[in-house]
Amino acid sequence: MTAIEPTHQPVQTRPGTTRPEPVFILSPPRSFSTVTLALLSGHPQIYGFPEMLVFTNETVGDLVGEKGTEADRFPPEYRRTRLSGVCRAIAQAHEGVQTDEAVARARAWLSSRTEWRAVSVLDHLLHQISPLVGVEKSPDTISSDESLARCLQHYPNARYIHLTRHPVTTQRSMQEQNPRYLTNKRVRAVGAASSWYLGHRRIREALSQLPDDQWIRVRGEDLLGAPESGLRRILEWLDLSATDDVISQMLRTEQWNFAGNGPSGNLYGGDPKFLTDPRLRSIPDPGPVEFDPAWGLIDEMHERMKSLAFELGY
Repeated sequence: MTAIEPTHQPVQTRPGTTRPEPVFILSPPRSFSTVTLALLSGHPQIYGFPEMLVFTNETVGDLVGEKGTEADRFPPEYRRTRLSGVCRAIAQAHEGVQTDEAVARARAWLSSRTEWRAVSVLDHLLHQISPLVGVEKSPDTISSDESLARCLQHYPNARYIHLTRHPVTTQRSMQEQNPRYLTNKRVRAVGAASSWYLGHRRIREALSQLPDDQWIRVRGEDLLGAPESGLRRILEWLDLSATDDVISQMLRTEQWNFAGNGPSGNLYGGDPKFLTDPRLRSIPDPGPVEFDPAWGLIDEMHERMKSLAFELGY
């Protein structure tokens, strides 16, 4: 693993260690979380991990086994795609490369530790990359009360970024992503609406229990529309350096360790569209909170989402 030596010691460390506390990006799917992670990973004191999936699985066996949480929820082909994030993270941390051979050894390393708690994998990697600040985002973390509670309970002193995106563009993106597995358009529309609404409500309620300085809310449109000022705001909150040179480096999202699909071209661990072309791009204004009538959502769902969107700044 190669990394730039930090020049400014982070202030938040885990009790009894010198390892900095991690930062977690919390958001529903399709919320610009992969590009946000790639932006933050350009800071010389930050190490961004791909999607690790450690909070939705109690044990490593649940994560990689033929029986368990992942096996119960997803078909084998999709499981390999999902697991490539944690496998490439281990390969990069252990060997500094993400070749097919290194990723296979990472998978074998996981398979020999099926009795481990899944969060122990992230603990291990955080120690591997210390003294850098580890940042992770997995939309699955906020998919249930149990998963999010596991994150907050295991890392009670971590920092949390509540990343938001306009409800209409988020749901449109979700619906475009899932036709292969959800062929019924109405099911896709209702599922996307529920994912956006329940996910943000769950994040809002969980973070409200934390001290105000332990979390920050960031509109993805604001960050990508004006990344220099958006990044300075986040870095100030994290008490990390934000010189012009640092910000310029952070804008080179294609230089993230996990940008692209790896040497073999079949690795993931984030938004497939971004990973295929991991350059920073501007986004159009999302417009008003007006839902497509063709989605067939009931009026009550419209009103609940509009109310929450207003609270989130839309």
